[in-house]
Amino acid sequence: MDARDLLRGQLTWVHQLLGDSLSDCSQETADFQGEGWVVSPISAIYAHIAMTQDGIVHGLVQGRPTLLEAGGWAERLGVEAAGPRDDSSWAGKRFDLATVRDYAAAVQAATDAFLAEAADDVLERSMETPMGQQRAIDVLANVGVTHVASHWGEIAALRGVQGEKGLPF
Repeated sequence: MDARDLLRGQLTWVHQLLGDSLSDCSQETADFQGEGWVVSPISAIYAHIAMTQDGIVHGLVQGRPTLLEAGGWAERLGVEAAGPRDDSSWAGKRFDLATVRDYAAAVQAATDAFLAEAADDVLERSMETPMGQQRAIDVLANVGVTHVASHWGEIAALRGVQGEKGLPF
């Protein structure tokens, strides 16, 4: 097994766990935001996970338009395809959970297809990121695995404080 196979397996696994945690989540639960909470609702966190992976894989690593931009997902999700997504633009934002599930699945499938075919020199090239210089494969691992897993825990906790089972096991 090489680094590419390991990364593909980890991405598949973390997305499966995230999907399992959300499989029985209602739209009401996904949109809930308690009084005084500064954390985004589950639906916005889930959309953020998919949009970030899309932006990294397609925009940063491949230098191509994102699925959000090129695939019509921005309109379906109710967001602008380009531009910053700061706290003020996401304040109170809710997303249709079924649409985010479909978008996240499309992003993950495109990510896996890219990784299956990407040349080693593409994955090994160094690039400037918000976290400094990194190899493309490291960026994909950090955003694809660590970022997803971090927000998966956040989603599980938000389900838990609503009296629901957050983790799928």
